Amino acid sequence: MTPRKILCPIDFSSGSHHAFRVAARLATELGTTLEIVHAWHLPPLATGGEYPLPAEAIQGMVDDAERGLTDTLAEAKKLGVERVSSQLVSGPPWERIVEVASPADLIVMGTHGRTGVSRFLLGSVAEKVVRHAPCSVLVARPHGEPVPFRHLLVPVDFSDCSRHALDQASDIATRTGARVTLLHVLELPAVYRGQPPADYLQDIDQRATTQLDEWAELVEQKTRNQVERIVRTGVPAAQALALAAEDRSIDLVVVGSRGRTGMKRLVLGSVAEKLVRHSGLPVLVAR
Repeated sequence: MTPRKILCPIDFSSGSHHAFRVAARLATELGTTLEIVHAWHLPPLATGGEYPLPAEAIQGMVDDAERGLTDTLAEAKKLGVERVSSQLVSGPPWERIVEVASPADLIVMGTHGRTGVSRFLLGSVAEKVVRHAPCSVLVARPHGEPVPFRHLLVPVDFSDCSRHALDQASDIATRTGARVTLLHVLELPAVYRGQPPADYLQDIDQRATTQLDEWAELVEQKTRNQVERIVRTGVPAAQALALAAEDRSIDLVVVGSRGRTGMKRLVLGSVAEKLVRHSGLPVLVAR
Protein backbone atom coordinates (compact mmCIF):
# COMPACT_ATOMS: atom_id res chain seq x y z
CA MET A 1 0.00 0.00 0.00
CA THR A 2 1.38 3.41 -0.97
CA PRO A 3 1.63 5.67 2.09
CA ARG A 4 -0.64 8.72 2.24
CA LYS A 5 2.44 10.77 2.91
CA ILE A 6 6.08 10.32 3.87
CA LEU A 7 6.97 12.05 7.10
CA CYS A 8 10.64 12.91 7.52
CA PRO A 9 11.81 14.29 10.89
CA ILE A 10 15.05 16.26 10.65
CA ASP A 11 17.37 17.87 13.19
CA PHE A 12 19.82 19.26 10.59
CA SER A 13 22.49 16.67 11.44
CA SER A 14 24.27 14.71 8.69
CA GLY A 15 22.37 11.54 9.65
CA SER A 16 18.98 13.19 9.34
CA HIS A 17 20.01 14.82 6.05
CA HIS A 18 20.79 11.41 4.59
CA ALA A 19 17.40 10.16 5.79
CA PHE A 20 15.80 13.19 4.14
CA ARG A 21 17.41 12.30 0.81
CA VAL A 22 16.10 8.74 1.15
CA ALA A 23 12.63 10.13 1.92
CA ALA A 24 12.80 12.46 -1.09
CA ARG A 25 13.75 9.57 -3.37
CA LEU A 26 10.89 7.42 -2.05
CA ALA A 27 8.39 10.28 -2.41
CA THR A 28 9.47 10.69 -6.03
CA GLU A 29 9.30 6.93 -6.73
CA LEU A 30 5.90 6.52 -5.08
CA GLY A 31 4.43 9.81 -6.26
CA THR A 32 3.36 10.70 -2.73
CA THR A 33 3.57 13.79 -0.52
CA LEU A 34 6.68 14.49 1.54
CA GLU A 35 6.31 16.36 4.82
CA ILE A 36 9.49 17.56 6.54
CA VAL A 37 9.20 18.08 10.29
CA HIS A 38 11.54 19.68 12.80
CA ALA A 39 10.69 19.40 16.48
CA TRP A 40 12.08 22.41 18.31
CA HIS A 41 12.57 21.76 22.01
CA LEU A 42 14.39 23.30 24.94
CA PRO A 43 14.72 21.57 28.32
CA PRO A 44 12.88 23.31 31.20
CA LEU A 45 16.13 24.56 32.72
CA ALA A 46 16.85 26.58 29.58
CA THR A 47 13.81 28.79 30.10
CA GLY A 48 13.63 28.82 33.88
CA GLY A 49 15.86 28.48 36.87
CA GLU A 50 18.55 30.88 37.98
CA TYR A 51 20.18 31.44 34.57
CA PRO A 52 17.56 31.19 31.80
CA LEU A 53 18.50 31.75 28.19
CA PRO A 54 17.83 35.29 26.99
CA ALA A 55 14.69 35.71 24.91
CA GLU A 56 16.72 36.88 21.91
CA ALA A 57 18.84 33.70 22.05
CA ILE A 58 15.73 31.55 22.04
CA GLN A 59 14.25 33.51 19.15
CA GLY A 60 17.52 33.08 17.27
CA MET A 61 17.24 29.31 17.64
CA VAL A 62 13.69 29.38 16.29
CA ASP A 63 14.79 31.54 13.36
CA ASP A 64 17.65 29.10 12.60
CA ALA A 65 15.22 26.18 12.62
CA GLU A 66 12.85 27.99 10.25
CA ARG A 67 15.70 28.81 7.87
CA GLY A 68 16.85 25.19 8.00
CA LEU A 69 13.36 23.98 7.08
CA THR A 70 13.15 26.50 4.23
CA ASP A 71 16.49 25.34 2.83
CA THR A 72 15.49 21.67 3.12
CA LEU A 73 12.16 22.37 1.42
CA ALA A 74 14.01 23.99 -1.48
CA GLU A 75 16.38 21.04 -1.73
CA ALA A 76 13.44 18.60 -1.87
CA LYS A 77 12.02 20.47 -4.85
CA LYS A 78 15.41 20.37 -6.57
CA LEU A 79 15.46 16.61 -6.04
CA GLY A 80 12.19 16.33 -7.97
CA VAL A 81 9.63 16.02 -5.18
CA GLU A 82 6.43 17.54 -6.54
CA ARG A 83 4.38 17.69 -3.35
CA VAL A 84 6.37 18.76 -0.32
CA SER A 85 5.65 20.76 2.81
CA SER A 86 7.38 21.54 6.09
CA GLN A 87 6.28 21.92 9.66
CA LEU A 88 7.97 23.36 12.76
CA VAL A 89 6.59 21.86 15.96
CA SER A 90 7.48 22.53 19.57
CA GLY A 91 8.02 19.91 22.25
CA PRO A 92 9.90 16.66 22.94
CA PRO A 93 10.91 15.46 19.44
CA TRP A 94 9.74 11.83 19.56
CA GLU A 95 6.35 12.77 21.05
CA ARG A 96 5.67 15.43 18.44
CA ILE A 97 6.77 13.19 15.57
CA VAL A 98 4.42 10.42 16.73
CA GLU A 99 1.57 12.91 17.16
CA VAL A 100 1.99 14.32 13.65
CA ALA A 101 2.01 10.85 12.04
CA SER A 102 -1.11 8.92 11.07
CA PRO A 103 -1.56 5.16 10.48
CA ALA A 104 -1.51 5.69 6.71
CA ASP A 105 1.88 7.41 6.72
CA LEU A 106 5.48 6.24 6.45
CA ILE A 107 8.12 7.80 8.69
CA VAL A 108 11.65 7.93 7.31
CA MET A 109 14.33 8.95 9.78
CA GLY A 110 17.98 8.53 10.64
CA THR A 111 19.39 6.27 13.32
CA HIS A 112 20.62 9.14 15.46
CA GLY A 113 20.90 12.88 15.39
CA ARG A 114 23.26 15.42 16.86
CA THR A 115 23.76 13.45 20.06
CA GLY A 116 24.43 10.11 18.31
CA VAL A 117 27.60 8.24 19.20
CA SER A 118 27.81 5.44 16.67
CA ARG A 119 26.23 4.66 13.34
CA PHE A 120 25.45 1.17 14.62
CA LEU A 121 23.54 2.36 17.67
CA LEU A 122 19.99 3.65 17.71
CA GLY A 123 19.47 7.14 19.06
CA SER A 124 16.89 7.74 21.76
CA VAL A 125 14.54 9.75 19.51
CA ALA A 126 14.64 7.16 16.71
CA GLU A 127 14.13 4.30 19.15
CA LYS A 128 11.08 5.91 20.73
CA VAL A 129 9.56 6.79 17.36
CA VAL A 130 10.01 3.21 16.13
CA ARG A 131 8.40 1.92 19.33
CA HIS A 132 5.42 4.26 19.46
CA ALA A 133 4.64 5.39 15.90
CA PRO A 134 1.17 4.53 14.58
CA CYS A 135 2.61 3.74 11.15
CA SER A 136 5.52 2.01 9.46
CA VAL A 137 8.98 3.45 10.12
CA LEU A 138 12.00 3.22 7.83
CA VAL A 139 15.24 3.69 9.77
CA ALA A 140 17.86 4.84 7.27
CA ARG A 141 21.59 4.32 7.64
CA PRO A 142 24.06 7.01 6.48
CA HIS A 143 25.71 5.01 3.69
CA GLY A 144 26.63 6.90 0.52
CA GLU A 145 24.18 8.21 -2.04
CA PRO A 146 20.53 7.08 -1.65
CA VAL A 147 19.65 4.67 -4.46
CA PRO A 148 16.59 2.46 -5.12
CA PHE A 149 16.49 -0.70 -3.03
CA ARG A 150 17.52 -3.78 -5.03
CA HIS A 151 17.38 -6.73 -2.62
CA LEU A 152 14.92 -7.03 0.25
CA LEU A 153 15.33 -9.45 3.15
CA VAL A 154 12.00 -10.26 4.80
CA PRO A 155 12.16 -12.35 8.00
CA VAL A 156 8.75 -13.97 8.55
CA ASP A 157 7.19 -16.03 11.32
CA PHE A 158 3.74 -16.32 9.65
CA SER A 159 2.08 -13.93 12.13
CA ASP A 160 -0.34 -11.19 11.03
CA CYS A 161 2.36 -8.53 11.53
CA SER A 162 4.75 -10.63 9.49
CA ARG A 163 2.19 -10.83 6.68
CA HIS A 164 1.91 -7.04 6.74
CA ALA A 165 5.68 -6.81 6.30
CA LEU A 166 5.40 -9.24 3.38
CA ASP A 167 2.78 -7.04 1.71
CA GLN A 168 4.88 -3.90 2.11
CA ALA A 169 7.95 -5.65 0.75
CA SER A 170 5.88 -6.82 -2.23
CA ASP A 171 4.79 -3.26 -2.92
CA ILE A 172 8.38 -2.02 -2.87
CA ALA A 173 9.60 -4.86 -5.09
CA THR A 174 6.78 -4.30 -7.56
CA ARG A 175 7.69 -0.64 -7.97
CA THR A 176 11.47 -1.01 -8.00
CA GLY A 177 12.03 -4.49 -9.45
CA ALA A 178 13.96 -5.46 -6.33
CA ARG A 179 14.71 -9.09 -5.47
CA VAL A 180 13.01 -10.55 -2.40
CA THR A 181 14.41 -13.15 -0.01
CA LEU A 182 12.10 -14.65 2.59
CA LEU A 183 13.68 -16.02 5.75
CA HIS A 184 11.97 -18.22 8.32
CA VAL A 185 13.90 -19.27 11.40
CA LEU A 186 12.92 -22.38 13.34
CA GLU A 187 13.39 -21.44 16.97
CA LEU A 188 13.53 -24.61 19.07
CA PRO A 189 11.91 -24.67 22.53
CA ALA A 190 14.29 -23.77 25.34
CA VAL A 191 13.66 -27.14 27.03
CA TYR A 192 15.93 -28.82 24.51
CA ARG A 193 19.45 -29.14 25.85
CA GLY A 194 20.71 -31.52 23.23
CA GLN A 195 19.77 -32.54 19.71
CA PRO A 196 15.97 -32.82 19.23
CA PRO A 197 14.58 -35.99 17.64
CA ALA A 198 15.25 -36.13 13.90
CA ASP A 199 11.60 -36.75 13.03
CA TYR A 200 10.57 -33.66 15.03
CA LEU A 201 13.03 -31.45 13.13
CA GLN A 202 12.01 -32.94 9.81
CA ASP A 203 8.33 -32.35 10.52
CA ILE A 204 8.60 -28.69 11.51
CA ASP A 205 11.07 -28.02 8.71
CA GLN A 206 8.68 -29.50 6.16
CA ARG A 207 5.71 -27.53 7.49
CA ALA A 208 7.72 -24.29 7.55
CA THR A 209 8.98 -24.88 4.02
CA THR A 210 5.45 -25.49 2.75
CA GLN A 211 4.09 -22.30 4.30
CA LEU A 212 7.11 -20.30 3.17
CA ASP A 213 6.49 -21.51 -0.38
CA GLU A 214 2.88 -20.32 -0.15
CA TRP A 215 3.96 -16.86 1.01
CA ALA A 216 6.68 -16.68 -1.65
CA GLU A 217 4.13 -17.49 -4.34
CA LEU A 218 2.01 -14.54 -3.20
CA VAL A 219 4.98 -12.22 -3.73
CA GLU A 220 5.86 -13.82 -7.07
CA GLN A 221 2.32 -13.33 -8.36
CA LYS A 222 2.54 -9.64 -7.55
CA THR A 223 6.12 -8.88 -8.59
CA ARG A 224 6.50 -11.41 -11.44
CA ASN A 225 9.95 -12.22 -10.08
CA GLN A 226 11.22 -15.36 -8.40
CA VAL A 227 11.49 -15.19 -4.61
CA GLU A 228 14.28 -16.89 -2.71
CA ARG A 229 13.22 -19.00 0.28
CA ILE A 230 15.52 -19.76 3.21
CA VAL A 231 14.74 -21.82 6.32
CA ARG A 232 17.24 -21.82 9.17
CA THR A 233 17.34 -23.04 12.77
CA GLY A 234 18.38 -20.77 15.62
CA VAL A 235 17.54 -17.37 17.08
CA PRO A 236 15.47 -15.34 14.54
CA ALA A 237 17.17 -11.96 14.94
CA ALA A 238 20.66 -13.46 15.00
CA GLN A 239 19.99 -15.50 11.87
CA ALA A 240 18.58 -12.49 10.03
CA LEU A 241 21.61 -10.40 10.96
CA ALA A 242 23.93 -13.21 9.89
CA LEU A 243 22.23 -13.60 6.50
CA ALA A 244 22.36 -9.84 5.89
CA ALA A 245 26.10 -9.94 6.63
CA GLU A 246 26.67 -12.97 4.38
CA ASP A 247 24.79 -11.61 1.36
CA ARG A 248 26.16 -8.12 0.68
CA SER A 249 23.58 -7.51 -2.04
CA ILE A 250 20.82 -7.16 0.58
CA ASP A 251 20.16 -3.45 1.07
CA LEU A 252 16.88 -3.34 3.04
CA VAL A 253 15.39 -5.47 5.82
CA VAL A 254 11.57 -5.45 6.09
CA VAL A 255 10.20 -6.82 9.36
CA GLY A 256 6.86 -6.87 11.18
CA SER A 257 6.54 -4.77 14.31
CA ARG A 258 5.57 -7.79 16.40
CA GLY A 259 5.78 -11.53 15.95
CA ARG A 260 3.83 -14.44 17.31
CA THR A 261 5.15 -13.86 20.82
CA GLY A 262 4.36 -10.15 20.83
CA MET A 263 1.65 -9.02 23.26
CA LYS A 264 -0.54 -6.10 22.29
CA ARG A 265 0.82 -4.05 25.16
CA LEU A 266 4.27 -4.33 23.64
CA VAL A 267 4.60 -1.88 20.78
CA LEU A 268 7.72 -3.44 19.26
CA GLY A 269 8.69 -7.10 19.10
CA SER A 270 12.12 -8.33 20.13
CA VAL A 271 13.14 -9.39 16.61
CA ALA A 272 12.24 -6.01 15.11
CA GLU A 273 13.98 -4.17 17.93
CA LYS A 274 17.18 -6.18 17.60
CA LEU A 275 17.29 -5.72 13.83
CA VAL A 276 16.80 -1.98 14.11
CA ARG A 277 19.41 -1.72 16.86
CA HIS A 278 22.10 -3.95 15.38
CA SER A 279 21.72 -4.11 11.62
CA GLY A 280 24.05 -1.97 9.54
CA LEU A 281 21.32 -1.86 6.87
CA PRO A 282 18.18 0.25 6.58
CA VAL A 283 15.28 -1.46 8.35
CA LEU A 284 11.60 -0.97 7.57
CA VAL A 285 9.42 -1.82 10.57
CA ALA A 286 6.02 -2.52 9.03
CA ARG A 287 2.72 -1.72 10.73
